[in-house]
Amino acid sequence: MTGTVVIVEDNAMNMKLLEQALSIAGYATVKSSDGDGLVDLTASSGAAVILMDIQLPKYSGVDLLKLLKADARTSKVPVVAVTAFADPDSVAGFLAEGFEQVITKPISIRKLLDEVARYCSVTA
Repeated sequence: MTGTVVIVEDNAMNMKLLEQALSIAGYATVKSSDGDGLVDLTASSGAAVILMDIQLPKYSGVDLLKLLKADARTSKVPVVAVTAFADPDSVAGFLAEGFEQVITKPISIRKLLDEVARYCSVTA
């Protein structure tokens, strides 16, 4: 697998879990704990997908999604919500906001890797 995954997560344990799982699977990762400079970070990294927590200290994941979609450099990068808001109404709301998919916490590593693989290329 190839591809760079941007992880936006403020919880250090969740960040470590995501980073390790993706690294073992062969993905490069770029991290942000608060979303500051996320548009530039995403654009410069050549990200294939962004994993976005919803509750962050400075911004909501929804607000960051809107910034990403408003910038031509990042508007086409898929963003997957990673959240503890698992009820059907919340999930539907995140999808309606423009997230490509929603992964609920606690995180299933298999589901996470399957979802990331949808956006990253396979090399021969």
